[in-house]
Amino acid sequence: MPGPQHKYCIYIPPEKRKVLKHLSVSYTKPYAEVVRARILLLSHEHPEWSIRQIADEVGCRPSTVKKFRNRWVNEGSLKNHPRPGAPRKHPSAVRAQITLLACSKPCDHGKPWQRWSGEKLCQVAKEKGIVSHIAPSTIRLWLKQDKIKPWQYHLWQKSPDPKFVEKASPVLDLYENAPQLFQQGEASVCIDEKTSIQARRPLHETKPAIAEHPVHVASRYKRMGALQLFCALIVANGITFARTFARKRFAEFKTFLLSFFSSAIVKGFKVIDLILDNGSTHAPKQLGKWIASLNLSFNVRIYWLPTYASWLDQVEIIFSKVTRDVLTPNDFNDKKELSQMLMGYFDELNRHPKPIKWTYTKTKLVAKFAPKSVQMAA
Repeated sequence: MPGPQHKYCIYIPPEKRKVLKHLSVSYTKPYAEVVRARILLLSHEHPEWSIRQIADEVGCRPSTVKKFRNRWVNEGSLKNHPRPGAPRKHPSAVRAQITLLACSKPCDHGKPWQRWSGEKLCQVAKEKGIVSHIAPSTIRLWLKQDKIKPWQYHLWQKSPDPKFVEKASPVLDLYENAPQLFQQGEASVCIDEKTSIQARRPLHETKPAIAEHPVHVASRYKRMGALQLFCALIVANGITFARTFARKRFAEFKTFLLSFFSSAIVKGFKVIDLILDNGSTHAPKQLGKWIASLNLSFNVRIYWLPTYASWLDQVEIIFSKVTRDVLTPNDFNDKKELSQMLMGYFDELNRHPKPIKWTYTKTKLVAKFAPKSVQMAA
């Protein structure tokens, strides 16, 4: 018995058929698009099937099958037609004024706030007569579309050092060429201190995580003293050398350097490039002379970071990991236990050392901070 006579004969070219087959079995595409792809494929593969049979197989209404068969034949598309939607409630001028308001400070409008919210913007917009009524959700939607987030903030710091580029450039060169220099017997080493690490003993025992509950740490604690962590990071291979001290003076720094220079991890090097900030602990005016008086078997070069530029020091990334992995939550009976935990952590790091993937290069630095004359010369 012959099949039903369709008004349209569905034909799908091979290249589009392949695309529709992928779409028809997708778990990530919108379900409506998957259904439409299956409708077309079934119409192409089974021309003898009725509209009802295709609808039953796909799991939709016959009217849906008819609509997208017709749309494919007439337009070659499976997309929805644009819809007019509801009329705009607020003119563009209102949106522009509220956006301008969001890009200003609340105190400029006599409000005792530091940050905006959707509700606060709505309140001020009404007070200023920009609009008589508007929902905070509408304002938030507008700002989201414009990628404006006046309720968020981030801290930033600009180095006042007039020789910022001049000091930072050689350090970034060392980072970029660290693997090659390492093979030639030259090690780039970042050194800094994490100061005043407190040992806190909670007044109640810390409880480990259980089902549906995180780790429980008592909010009240007793201070058991503080330590200063000195750490050196070899840039090329990620190996660290760390020691703890009770204080952080130049005397402790010299003791740390003597331990580092005599340790096994620096054996075989011809040159050690020390990357330091100019804090008082490092005694910038005395350090060079003191190192020269040691008569070491290798050369030591000192590279001073610009003022307020600790973000250029790779060892700060190690300190961030220490804070997350060891010091949060802070639960130690005394300074000795804290020191043992820290040294054990660095031993574990050195069992599987990983160099930091540093992506900030001298080229990026010069492009952002150097004058145009310097950029053209570079």
